[in-house]
Amino acid sequence: MRFRSFRFITPLLLTVLAGCEGAKEATPAATSSNRSLTSFATVRLQERDTAYIAKSNSLAVSANGQFFVVDMLTRRILRFDAAGTFLEAIGRQGLGPNEFEGPSLLTVLDDSTLVVMDALRRQAVLWNLNSKMAIARLPLPGLTSPLVRANGVLYAAAADPLHGTAGLRWRSAQGSPERLGHILDVHRDRLSSIWGAAAVAVSGDSVLFFGGRSEYLIMADSEWQPRDSLPIPRVARRGIPLDLDLSFGNGRNIYDVRAQLSEPFGLHFLSGGRYALFHLDYNVVRNTTIVGKAFMTVVSSAGSSQCIDVLVPTHDPTLIPRLSLRADTLFVLDQFERSDSVVVEIKKYRIGADVC
Repeated sequence: MRFRSFRFITPLLLTVLAGCEGAKEATPAATSSNRSLTSFATVRLQERDTAYIAKSNSLAVSANGQFFVVDMLTRRILRFDAAGTFLEAIGRQGLGPNEFEGPSLLTVLDDSTLVVMDALRRQAVLWNLNSKMAIARLPLPGLTSPLVRANGVLYAAAADPLHGTAGLRWRSAQGSPERLGHILDVHRDRLSSIWGAAAVAVSGDSVLFFGGRSEYLIMADSEWQPRDSLPIPRVARRGIPLDLDLSFGNGRNIYDVRAQLSEPFGLHFLSGGRYALFHLDYNVVRNTTIVGKAFMTVVSSAGSSQCIDVLVPTHDPTLIPRLSLRADTLFVLDQFERSDSVVVEIKKYRIGADVC
C-alpha cells in the first residue's frame, strides 16, 4: 500500500481558525434540496509504481480527451490517454530548464502545447508535448489564474497591487505582458493567500471574472474594462464578508470565521450564453475537523438556469475539486482510498441546456 495524504489546509487558515475560540459551532451550508450532479461516465487512471499521483493539484483535459494531472509530491505532470492508460511523466523537480519547483495550474492550449503554472518560480511554462521540453517561460507577478487563450492571445488574471492592475495579456510567448484593467479592492486584502489563484474565463473578445465579494460576475472587454455585470443567485454562502478583513486589519477577531469561509475557484464558458461558476464552502466541527462542500452554479443573462449551488460530489470534502471543462462536459478528478489501495478516477458530467 502506498501512503498518500489528502488533507489540505493552509497555515494561514489554521491561524484564522485558531483565533475563533468560544464561537458557536458552524452549521453546514444549506443547499437547494441537496441536489447534486450525476456522472454519466467514469475513467480510472491506471498508474504505475514509478508514476503514481501522490497528491493531485490540477487537472486539464485536451481536445482529444487526454488527461494531465499535477502531482505535488514529485513535482511532475502525469499524462494519460482517454481510457486512463498512463502515457508519460512530464518534467521533474528542480530549477533546470525542463524542471518544475512548484507546478500547479494546467491549461492545454492545443495538441502540442501544455501550460504549467510554476507557483514557486512565479512562471508560466509553455511545454511542447512533441519535443518534451519547455519552449518559453513567462514571468508572473504572483497571484494568478491559469493561462487561457483567445484569438491567439494569452490571458491571465493577476491581482497585482503594486501596479493596480487585474490582468495580463501576451500577444506572443516571446513578448512582455501587457497589464490590463484595475484591481478590485477585494483582491488587496490579507486573505488573498487563502484563496489561491484567481478565476477568469476568456472567449473571443469577452473576459469574465468575479467582482466585489464574489456576488457578481463581471463581463469585460479584451482590455479588461467592465461593460456589464450579472448577479449570482445563491443558496449556500459565497465569498468573504467585507467586514471580515476590516476586523483583522484592526487587530480584532470578532467574527465566527468558521461560518464564513467560502472560496470561488472556477469559472467557465458554456454553450448558449451560459457561465459555470464553482465555489467551496468550509465549516469547522468542534474546532477540530474541517469539512467542506463544493458547489456549481450556472447563470445566464436570461436568468433561465436551473442549477443554483448544485453539489459537486467528491470523496474528500476539504479539497478544492480538481476539475476541467471541455465544451459542456465537466471532468472532476476524485482520489480516495479503497481497501488497501488508492483509486484515482475522472468522473464526467454533462452540463447541457437540458440540465442547467
